[in-house]
Amino acid sequence: MKTSSDQQQSSQQTARPKSVELVEVDKEEAPPKQRTIPLPSWHFLGLVLILLSGGVGFAATSILLSFNGSSNCNALYVPLASATTRLYCAQVEAEQQTLGSYLKAIRMVDGFPQDHPLRPDIDRNIEVWTSDILELAEVQFQEGNLDEAIAIAEEVPVRSTARILVEERIEDWRLVWRDGERIFAKLDREINDGDLSAALRTAVELSYLENIYWSTVKYEEARNQIQLARKENEELDVAYVSHRRGGIENWLQAIEQASKISEDSYAYPQAQKLIDDSRENIIRYIEDLVDQQQWDQLMSLSDRLPGRLNLDNMVVDWKILAQAGLSARRGSVIDLETALVQIQSIQPSSSVYDQSQTLMNRWQSEIADVTLLEQGDAIAAGGTITDLQRAIAKLNLIEEGNPRYGEARRKVAQWREKIEISEDRPTLQYARDLASSRGTNALNEAIVQARKIQPGRALYDEAQSAIREWQGTIERREDQPIYDQAIALGNNQRYSEAITVANQITAGRALYPKMQEKVGGWRRELTAATKLRDAYNAASRETISGLVEAIRLTQEIPSSASAARSEGREAANQWSYGILNEAQRQANTASIPEAIATAELIPSGTAAYSSAQVQIEAWERLMRPAPPVETSENDVFLDPQI
Repeated sequence: MKTSSDQQQSSQQTARPKSVELVEVDKEEAPPKQRTIPLPSWHFLGLVLILLSGGVGFAATSILLSFNGSSNCNALYVPLASATTRLYCAQVEAEQQTLGSYLKAIRMVDGFPQDHPLRPDIDRNIEVWTSDILELAEVQFQEGNLDEAIAIAEEVPVRSTARILVEERIEDWRLVWRDGERIFAKLDREINDGDLSAALRTAVELSYLENIYWSTVKYEEARNQIQLARKENEELDVAYVSHRRGGIENWLQAIEQASKISEDSYAYPQAQKLIDDSRENIIRYIEDLVDQQQWDQLMSLSDRLPGRLNLDNMVVDWKILAQAGLSARRGSVIDLETALVQIQSIQPSSSVYDQSQTLMNRWQSEIADVTLLEQGDAIAAGGTITDLQRAIAKLNLIEEGNPRYGEARRKVAQWREKIEISEDRPTLQYARDLASSRGTNALNEAIVQARKIQPGRALYDEAQSAIREWQGTIERREDQPIYDQAIALGNNQRYSEAITVANQITAGRALYPKMQEKVGGWRRELTAATKLRDAYNAASRETISGLVEAIRLTQEIPSSASAARSEGREAANQWSYGILNEAQRQANTASIPEAIATAELIPSGTAAYSSAQVQIEAWERLMRPAPPVETSENDVFLDPQI
């Protein structure tokens, strides 16, 4: 194992490729003093010269051999040391390869003037040491410690000849750092804007920076942020979908999903805004529940609201409102008084204080109304007309606009209905008893009695229904002979007479709808007969156009007139063959085109239609020109004289 002195000697020999070679220590000789002595002999002078030169050489050799650079440099007093000694000791100091040793070496030699003989060597060494210092600073810069790197570089003395290297290197670092910060700021904006594709492209720019910290550490950090933002955006998208669907369940779900976004997330502001929007929607929804007095839903919802909405104080007041509302809904005086006690705990600072005051006033008024309602119910329990009238008078004391006014009116309406039923039931029953004999006079008398029940009374609809039944019985008895006569005429195909008789039954009478149904059928039969007669008249002209018109008229006969329809169809088939026969005659005596035109007049659905189409196709083939006969070169032409 080498000792520290061996390592130092080895480092001096091998670890200083950039340093200049060590220089020798100056040897200064003192000038000899002049004195007048007698000239010795030349032998003596020679001996003296030999002794002096040998002594000086020995002394110099002893000094050089006994010089220990490390120990002497540690004890070196720089202001009195020679240039070579200071340069040598500076080189020895720089061999430690630390920031302090490089700076100390520079300070040891940087004070010599520019015209000093050793200045070129000094400048070369300072430049090497400055570069070594910058390499130490570069390590900090690559590790992401810009301030530490600049602090190390700026330790190089300002007056140093290699200071320009420091300034250039610091400027390069700052340029790279500004690029990194600019790219990262751009990436932050793109992530905040939700443009993750652009953010990913921006992150790639970090990998091209000439700095390990930005191209690796910050690049990976950027990728992780983008991946996290993508995941959180997906979660936030689900929350937005729930929020847009609306409804209390979806708003609560949106809040739960948005709350999963952490505070250090890019999506956190958006998540908080979504939570706030859902919170406002929930508050408005609850205000509607309060306005509509949906106390059951309000109580249930208050227990489900998450604490993160910061609605604790409001939730307490909502529960008080719901509990008081449920108490008041039961309706008794005791329940209303309980509700008043409960709701008084809501303070003026509460958001529902105004609603609570409105409800208090309402319930206080209700207490008086409920007292009257309870008294009215007790009186009406007697069941007599007098009791019911007294109960109605009691409830009439509840003025319009009071909380229980609607309930009071409903009870009054029910009691009045009971009174009217009690008053009118005997009259209606008497009318029914009269009608039970089914005689016409009795039915008329029953109708007179039932009409005594006036519109708007409880039994009015029932009386009118009985009247319609009895009136219908009378009308059927009166109109049945007319109905039967009209039917008999119609069965004998005397449709016009049947219609005339049937019209004697006027609208609104019992048999009128049934009679009019028959009249409709007879009118169709008359129409069919007219069409058939006109068809025969047209065919009698014995022209093609007359036959075509006759067929058209038969096709217009209603299908419900079965007899006329059948006769018309048979006549149309005969007339269609007449047209076809005429077309064939034209083809034989006149021209085929004229025959085709005539055959095409035969309507579809007639018996001759298919035959006409076949005939038309045959005539069209005859009218086509024959194709030319082609002859080949091998055809033999014979001389007619042979």
